[in-house]
Formats: sequence, structure tokens, C-alpha cells
Amino acid sequence: MSRLRFRLAALGIFFILLVPNSVSAKTIVASDKEKVGVLVYDNSVEAFQQILDCIDHANFYVELCPCMTGGRTLKEMVDHLEARMDLVPELCSYIIIQPTFTDAEDQKLLKALKERHPNRFFYVFTGCPPSTSILAPNVIEMHIKLSIIDGKYCILGGTNFEEFMCTPGDEVPEKVDNPRLFVSGVRRPLAFRDQDIMLRSTAFGLQLREEYHKQFAMWDYYAHHMWFIDNPEQFAGACPPLTLEQAEETVFPGFDKHEDLVLVDSSKIRIVLGGPHDKQPNPVTQEYLKLIQGARSSVKLAHMYFIPKDELLNALVDVSHNHGVHLSLITNGCHELSPAITGPYAWGNRINYFALLYGKRYPLWKKWFCEKLKPYERVSIYEFAIWETQLHKKCMIIDDEIFVIGSYNFGKKSDAFDYESIVVIESPEVAAKANKVFNKDIGLSIPVSHGDIFSWYFHPVHHTLGHLQLTYMPA
Repeated sequence: MSRLRFRLAALGIFFILLVPNSVSAKTIVASDKEKVGVLVYDNSVEAFQQILDCIDHANFYVELCPCMTGGRTLKEMVDHLEARMDLVPELCSYIIIQPTFTDAEDQKLLKALKERHPNRFFYVFTGCPPSTSILAPNVIEMHIKLSIIDGKYCILGGTNFEEFMCTPGDEVPEKVDNPRLFVSGVRRPLAFRDQDIMLRSTAFGLQLREEYHKQFAMWDYYAHHMWFIDNPEQFAGACPPLTLEQAEETVFPGFDKHEDLVLVDSSKIRIVLGGPHDKQPNPVTQEYLKLIQGARSSVKLAHMYFIPKDELLNALVDVSHNHGVHLSLITNGCHELSPAITGPYAWGNRINYFALLYGKRYPLWKKWFCEKLKPYERVSIYEFAIWETQLHKKCMIIDDEIFVIGSYNFGKKSDAFDYESIVVIESPEVAAKANKVFNKDIGLSIPVSHGDIFSWYFHPVHHTLGHLQLTYMPA
């Protein structure tokens, strides 16, 4: 039996390496015209509370992909699911979990709900299959954050709904000693600053259900086999049926009557999905590139990492230096308020600040030449500065008219290895809501001076460390 399993695994690896996958870049647009309700949240806790309240109004399907989850937040989701499923006999629920922070107690909760509703509750752990890249080995992860209630209410963004990752992030966190804060001997931040949105749309919600269940079936297949099939399109047809009439039947007053609700024409919204099966160029990266290149007045970025592909960095340099576009960036540094976990990538961020100010990266021996250059004034850079709190956002605002939010990081792993999604909303009113949060985040950050950027770049140790992080940082 062991010899047979070995041969099957070898055969699976052969097909993964040598048989090309069909190209399946996915952009979801609405086929029917409708007014899409959009809510822009200030922080993760607001979004999480809306998910719980929305579960309490579900009638048919709750489909959650909270990515990394566990602790108090997972328990609250399971408690709300159990209560609603007991009340509504037709309700079924699914959860896709990236299990990095899921402990034994979390697994007991999931197993208990499965035993209570064996034919109505389903969950899967995603795992981390190895990539097929020999020159740049890494692992493939399900990084999409997506929750769908009855094919109508959809929450997307950057938050991992886990106890210490789902926090307001705008105040100094309380010091606590909790074993959940340590993973493989590494201490995690006490808090995170993140952002999400909710859409009310059957046109998008029903299509997102199809994508969700492709992912669920793909990871469920991997959980029961020794090889990984990385193309979710090979699992099409796995979505349980839900009619348009059923989706429209569900009503969530907490969203529908919210004072900050914005209505947007469905033609002004698109959702872009990408993954390792898309190869290069990555469709999400390409969407970012197109939007940056089309900017006319401003680009505002709030991103955990600032280690983008060279194409994105060059596009940012070009629009700010050659087309009069003002660039504002909020990201993580490694100063006295930063959590220790930012250290492995923050110098990579900082090395890239220099390129934004001076047009490109120069060798160290050209310091004398760069001292004569004038840094570009249309670039403003900020480092998040709430004690022991990590900025985890993945947001962009273009020309105060377009808002982009999702799971995609400005790092090589999102581009080459992980499953990601972004929502692009062309709406000045939505952009204004996002701008309000962006300006608040500037107030929670410290401006980085031109002098610091110059001295960091030409400090031999910092320069070397930054370039090592740019080259080898796995994220």
C-alpha cells in the first residue's frame, strides 16, 4: 500500500510540474444592472460585528473564508452559526480556514458543530502545498478574505478574523500574556490595523459563491490527496444551488439602513481574482499596474509591505516624477513603537522609499552623486506608529475617485504564489469614505523625513539588510 501511495504521489507531482494549466484569469463584473450597496469600514472590528449580525439574518447559506482565524473571534462566529442553524432548519454553512493560528480548542468547536449538523456544516483547512518553482521555492496559501451571506451580502478586505488580528488598531493595545501570541517561538503583535468593505449585490454575490466553492472543493481535494491541483477552475460545478429569488429574499437592516451606505452602479465595480495557476503576469498585479499608470492627480497607498514587483515600483516612480501625480504611502517601519515582527521586512520597505524620492536605486558608491540630487516633493511617506500594532492593510485610492481593497500584498508572494482578490470601485463617494480612513491613518503614523530616507539607504548595514529582504523575504 505504501508503494502504491508513493507511485500515485509521484504521478501527481509529474502532472503538476509538466502538464500546463489552462489560463483562467478571473475578473468578475455584474451581468445585470443594479445599484450595489457599499459600506467602507474603519477597522476590522466594525466589519466583524457586521458579519455576526448578518449571520443572524441568514436563511440559506453562510460561506465564510476568514483566512487565518481562531480564538475568541472563531468562537463567536461558530456560536452565531449554531444559534442561527438551530433556528433556521434550511441554513447550511461552510468555512475555509488557513490554520496557522487554529489551536486544539478551536478545532474542538468546529468538530462539535459538525457533529451537531453533519449534513449542514462543512469546513476545510487549506494547508500550505509547496510551489513548483525551483529557483524561488515557497509555499502556496489561500490568502483571500471573503464572507458571503445568502449570495447577497459580501465582506472582502484584508482582515484575518483571528483574536489578535481583528482589532480596531487605532489605540495602544493592552499588555497581555497569551499563548496565542506565540507561533514557532515568534511573538506576534498585540494588535492590527486593517480594513474591509461590504457589498450588497446579488449580481456579484451569486458569482462569488461560485468562486468560493471552487476554492472549497480544491482545498478539500488536497486534504484527501498527496498532491495539489492548483487551478480552481478544475473544481467548477461544486456550488450548491441558490436562486436569485432566494438571494433577494434575505434582508439585513443593519446594512440596508446604515447611515454611511453608498449606492454604486454595478458597472463601476469589478472583482479581480488571481492565483498561482495564472502564472505570469498575475492578473491582480496587472490591475494595480493599470490603475497606477492611469492616475492623473494622486495615488494613496496603505499597505503592510512596500516590496512590490519592479513594474509597480517603476510605475509609481513614473507617475509621480513625470506626470505630476502626488504619491502618499503609509506602511510599516521598524522604530521604537513597531512590533518586532516588522523587522524582517521593514528595511526592504525603507530601501524602496529611496527609489520613490530619487527615481531609482543607486549603488552605494554613488552617494556623492545623489547628494546633489533634489528629492521629489510630490512624495509623502508615513510609517504606522501605534505601539505593538502592525498595519495590515492592502488599500489604494486613485485620484480620489477609485478605491481598491483586498487581500493582495505589495510583496512577491501575493504576485507569484498565493490566491488573492481585490475589489475595484469607481466611485468618488466611496473614495471619500476611504479617504476619511486614510487621513485618520496618517494621523496614527509618523512622517518619514527625506534625511532619514537618504541616510538609511546609504548606511552600509541598513542598505545590505534592505536588499537581502527585497531579495529573500518569503512574503
